Amino acid sequence: GNSKRIMAISVQAAVVVVTLVCGAAAASGPVQLTVTNKGVIPLPHLKIAPNSVSISGLSSGADFVVQAQIALSSVVKGVGVFAGQPYHCAITYFPGDKIVPPCYGDEDNGEHPGCTASKPAPSVPYCLGCPAGQRVTYDHCKRHPEIVNVTKLLAYAKNVSEFKLIDPIENMKGMPVYLYRGTKDACYLQGSLKNVQTFFEALGSHVQFNKTTPSAHSWPTADWGTQCGSGVIENCGYDGPGAALQHIYGGSDSQGNGGTLKKPIESVNSSLFMFDQHPFMTPDNNGNSTYNETTPHVTGFAPYGYIYIPSRCKQDNVECKLHFSLHGCGVVGGPTGDGYYDDEVHHLSFQRWGEANDIVIVYPKLQAHGGTVQTQSGCWDGYAQSGLDYSLKSGAQINALSEMIKTVSGFA
Repeated sequence: GNSKRIMAISVQAAVVVVTLVCGAAAASGPVQLTVTNKGVIPLPHLKIAPNSVSISGLSSGADFVVQAQIALSSVVKGVGVFAGQPYHCAITYFPGDKIVPPCYGDEDNGEHPGCTASKPAPSVPYCLGCPAGQRVTYDHCKRHPEIVNVTKLLAYAKNVSEFKLIDPIENMKGMPVYLYRGTKDACYLQGSLKNVQTFFEALGSHVQFNKTTPSAHSWPTADWGTQCGSGVIENCGYDGPGAALQHIYGGSDSQGNGGTLKKPIESVNSSLFMFDQHPFMTPDNNGNSTYNETTPHVTGFAPYGYIYIPSRCKQDNVECKLHFSLHGCGVVGGPTGDGYYDDEVHHLSFQRWGEANDIVIVYPKLQAHGGTVQTQSGCWDGYAQSGLDYSLKSGAQINALSEMIKTVSGFA
């Protein structure tokens, strides 16, 4: 009935005219990459194999890719979740939840409240199932996984699928899903990723879950970063990005064994390009000082992201795969405003696996935006801070990701 319907707000991407500097294209030869005088290329169209688009992310990026995988399952055919929460969990009430006012703080005890001069918007702007005017606490799915009712989340996903607000939920059967939680992760408590596993397995997805590596809340790598157990990119003797790609594309089993991808090789510096994100921004990219239903939904994109195009994928007769890697919160720090984003781009193993296996890697980037602690830290939206439809195809960031995928691959 009408009570089940969710109002979807469509996003219209702002159009940016880019001056192109390019040579004549041969009938069969290199893909033409047009570079502006600022060293930035428009996101290119490449020859991408059908059913080869996948996504991964850490932390808020992981929260977001769970939403995006469920919403875009006709095109996105695999996901890597490095510490994320289940679909639509952040704003769903469960029995046992603590009910709080809308501007309650980011901690269970109310610290760091919203609706202040510097943070004018609430961190949890909506709640499905709460008493009128009330909210659940921020991060309840990560801090209190024992209260999460996965059956309720599955019912929501099936409902919005029936109304075609997301792609058919049946697409998730057999979908490769890679999950990771370090044993020292103090942000996503033990049990939080188990709920994600339960959610995907109930849909028939093929899940691999590594929960034994002693990292903190981080990307785990084989050979780069801080000591395992402390940091954001940690040297744990375990190649997390490689394991995710091997499961998604190589068919490794639920224990991480097997897999048909070739071993990673050195990436090529000249194959990494900055790309222009302006065409994928909502008209109000940064957000007004306060949020309400009349405020345009915002993407929060930085001016540029990175794309790695493997050597063979620069030839227009070679069919390649496409993977998007999403950062977590905190990428707006440092004198350049890049935080650890550049370290992720340059030191995670995605590009080395991509070079060996013809996988194009795209690294979208957010900037400080909006009026919450999270958006001002450059977090991806796993909390409906960009609108009630944040987990649907019409959501600002999910729609933008879909447009990026369509630009590179032609698939929609």
